[in-house]
Amino acid sequence: MRVLQLTVYPIEQPRHGGQARCANMRSALQAQGHEVRTLAVYEPEHYGGDAVGPHDIGFPGHSTYRKQALPLCVDYASGDFLAADDGARNHLVDVATAFDPDVLLLEHPWHWPAALHLRERSARPPGIVYSSHNVEAPLKAAILTGFEPEAAGRIVALIEARERALCAAADLCIAVTDADAEVLRGYGARSVIVASNGIVERRVDERHLRDWQWFLGGKRFALFVGSAYPPNAVGFWDMMGPSLAFLPPDERVLAVGGVCKLLVEHPTYLQWQGVNAARLETAGVQSEDALGVLLTLASCIVLPITFGGGSNIKTAEAIFANRPVIGTTHSLRGYEFARRLPHVYCADDAAEFRRLVRLALDERLPAAEAADDPALRESVLWRHTLAGVPGAMAALRPRAGAAALLE
Repeated sequence: MRVLQLTVYPIEQPRHGGQARCANMRSALQAQGHEVRTLAVYEPEHYGGDAVGPHDIGFPGHSTYRKQALPLCVDYASGDFLAADDGARNHLVDVATAFDPDVLLLEHPWHWPAALHLRERSARPPGIVYSSHNVEAPLKAAILTGFEPEAAGRIVALIEARERALCAAADLCIAVTDADAEVLRGYGARSVIVASNGIVERRVDERHLRDWQWFLGGKRFALFVGSAYPPNAVGFWDMMGPSLAFLPPDERVLAVGGVCKLLVEHPTYLQWQGVNAARLETAGVQSEDALGVLLTLASCIVLPITFGGGSNIKTAEAIFANRPVIGTTHSLRGYEFARRLPHVYCADDAAEFRRLVRLALDERLPAAEAADDPALRESVLWRHTLAGVPGAMAALRPRAGAAALLE
């Protein structure tokens, strides 16, 4: 089958979890013989050069569609841009006409208006597959807390309407958790499968290992990895605040990823800046090799996620790394099986969360190695989590839903 994949970020050089899921979704389909072409509507201020694919299109900051969007809602606006901006819509039509896809694979609901435009103008409309990363409306409602209520409520209602319309029209929906799958069915989805987030197996690079051992100087540290996604910073300070004074001066939290900037700009960090700066190391975005080393060296891995849907790829990383893990109910969504492992701890109370971090840093939690379960660890690899997707897609041929789409 020919699959046209629509995303809100390029996936040629995946860095954050959403990119990784889209890139591995494409690889899983290609490995089973499907031909996949990706079109991303991306923000040029964040991506460029080799990170951008040949069919991707920039959503410029000066676009009227960007200016109409609330902060943190550029993803929603990108759907209007792709469907209604003359240049963007013509680019989409050109790509689709040349490729003639059997299926449109929408990663997130944002580009449903553009998909609707394509199927309405096609004599043989492609099937529609909705690959949901989150239930977006309630997540956006939480993110927009603090904005003008009427404006925030309006955009949240529009997002839910777009999700519902896409679920009702899709030939297949892919959810990341059982809980999300139930919501999608409630939105009208007729066929839903669950394909959890996963990871790629890493090998520890000896040169990077020596470099990081020298940099860390033997200090014990809790590792926190996150993208530049506001809930990551909110969750961190909800569970680790009001300051990092609970850590002795010779212990650290090492933060990695785009979240670093958000952490040090957060009001909680600034309120106790001296204490926090002495105990929080920010390493920014790191290579996959470096991340593999840090997951190996960490005294523990913290997953302080306090709200949101979907599932967290960093949880899979932590499970596979086989280090002591301190998480929350939200961070273990989609990986509930991990609670059976004696080195995985779940605490939704901030004081208990911090207590467990201290115990891990003091090496007073059970050794992860003693709890190693190869089968459970292997289950979080992408080759297992996405194994059912290619077959489900293949079952849609030929031109899934074409007759219904023409009614």
